[in-house]
Amino acid sequence: MAEIDERTVLRRGKALAAQDGFTWELDHTAHFAERGSHRGKHFLSEDRRQEYLELARAELFKETGDA
Repeated sequence: MAEIDERTVLRRGKALAAQDGFTWELDHTAHFAERGSHRGKHFLSEDRRQEYLELARAELFKETGDA
């Protein structure tokens, strides 16, 4: 079985979250004026991020198994 790169899992997890309308994490380094752009966004808790990473891993394992 092929090993899956964790960067690939993270990229896929973020993409899946974005498809569902979620923002992966809040950027605490953003300039004060830019923080207003966070309004209306739905941020993921650590638990929800882990769920998306697990989903991404499962999809990637399935894809490598099908190849």
